[in-house]
Amino acid sequence: MSDRSSGISPGFDCIDNALPWNQIGVFPQYETLDSVNATRGIIPLPSPESALELFELIKFAWQTRLDYESCNTKENYCSCIGNWRPNQNVLKQICNQVLEQVMAREASAALNQTPDITRMWNEAYSHDTCPQPDAMDCLYIDSLIRLLTNETYLDSYIQAALAATSTIDVSICYLFYTDPQAKYILLDLLPYVAARGVKVRVLFELAILESQCLQMPLDTSSIDREPPLYLPEDSPPYARGAKQFRSATELVREFFNLTSGMNIEARYWFARDKACGYRIKNHGKCHIFDGNSKNGKVIAGGSNVAPRPGSLDTDFVIQGEIAGMYSAYFDSMWTAMTPNDGGLAGSVSENEEKKECEDEQLLIACNKGQWESVMEPDVITGHKSKILFLPSTPSSSGEDVILRCVLGAINSASESIYMCMGHFNVSEAVSQAFKQATDRGVKVYVISNSFHSCDLRTGQLDLIRSLKRMLTVAPKVQLFVAAVKDGKVPPFLHSKYLVVDSRWACSGSWNMWMRSAFYEMEAEVFVQSESFAADLEEKFTREREQFCIPVKTVDECNQFLPKGCAICEGFGPFFDV
Repeated sequence: MSDRSSGISPGFDCIDNALPWNQIGVFPQYETLDSVNATRGIIPLPSPESALELFELIKFAWQTRLDYESCNTKENYCSCIGNWRPNQNVLKQICNQVLEQVMAREASAALNQTPDITRMWNEAYSHDTCPQPDAMDCLYIDSLIRLLTNETYLDSYIQAALAATSTIDVSICYLFYTDPQAKYILLDLLPYVAARGVKVRVLFELAILESQCLQMPLDTSSIDREPPLYLPEDSPPYARGAKQFRSATELVREFFNLTSGMNIEARYWFARDKACGYRIKNHGKCHIFDGNSKNGKVIAGGSNVAPRPGSLDTDFVIQGEIAGMYSAYFDSMWTAMTPNDGGLAGSVSENEEKKECEDEQLLIACNKGQWESVMEPDVITGHKSKILFLPSTPSSSGEDVILRCVLGAINSASESIYMCMGHFNVSEAVSQAFKQATDRGVKVYVISNSFHSCDLRTGQLDLIRSLKRMLTVAPKVQLFVAAVKDGKVPPFLHSKYLVVDSRWACSGSWNMWMRSAFYEMEAEVFVQSESFAADLEEKFTREREQFCIPVKTVDECNQFLPKGCAICEGFGPFFDV
């Protein structure tokens, strides 16, 4: 890998790094390294020193797991070490937990060093500072929206891609190299469409690639267990994507090699907080098709490139002028990652030899890049709605514009609130808003994860502590936790949505936890639509009945409370006891 790496990535830890960081014009609260995107096809890797430190942390966690396996007092160990499913690769899972914790540790450390931050942050989200939906009515745009399921996602994606005539923009956070749908989209579908004249831009989150690269030597997953991929008729074939990879970096390298000289550009999101120096992660996942067209489409939600098999997520397709808001935001992020020296990462320089496509069938199908519409411009079947797109730009200031508007919606509720969050902790501001809602007669229903249904243990200690506080402050909230039910282990719960009074909803990549205010950039839609709200309420009721158990008291929360360890150490001091 060293021959493909520029060697200029400082890893997850950026504070006091001596490299030449530059302020980003369109995001003045952030800084970036121009060198990361200065040359196409380079995969920046963490330094050997960073890698060695991380492997030592993984080694310690794995040794703790081995001690757990050999002892007779397993109840003394944290659930992060002991509670994994029989079919899970425990070494891989522990690697994931350690690396996820390390990615966020500088942000967490900066918060721990800020005096009285918990009180100040909660006071900043007071009732009068959170606008209610009616106050922003003029910002909503008439558009169509439809929920997608795991079964309909890929078909809808292929349809949108083949109908695109000008641009496709993709923002990716996590990338799973054994996922057939993700590989098909990146290595078969997007190149096919680009060869027909559509301009494709892909924005990768570099911290995730660094993490997955570091995990690769310890990943003992079997690449022979990939599920089959079923494509609708007349789709581009599953060819290059069928190749097996050993890591996400191998998949990205294949993407760069394949698309060199094609109408595809790629860049990395790589930024840090200007004031405190910690990395800012782009968690906003979206796929934008002809975004500047009045009939542009967006596929977005909780999934990354595509839904993970067996997971519970919330994805949607929207169509209309709202796609232009997504497109404008993507443009700003793309511009932010343009080196100041004028070089365009992901573009082909004048001196770079154009790579001819070597796939004869693709050349014939695409007529060597001359565009012929393969589908008539279509209009999705969806709910006529008023939609607002709202991205967030977290920083050490702690401003979460999405949370502020969600609190405004909670404060406006008069009948009901349904909330499901894949990654979650309930701040004091939210607990108090729930109390005020239930005191005025609003029914509040909440679905939460537990270690039974969550792929990341890093937030579990904060989660359960915050749920205990929520039930103390607002005991009338009806809480349901995804857990073992009737002897069946629940699927991975990754959904993120909230419905108020059966007519207003929000969904997207946003998680209601502290990381969204300080560390993770998000992309969310607010939707005024009774029919879309009804679809989400139906989904809530179905998944609550199938996979969740009621948790009525503070004491009942303790069955899910981790004992505490380095893996589930809290993010900042917000839920310390």
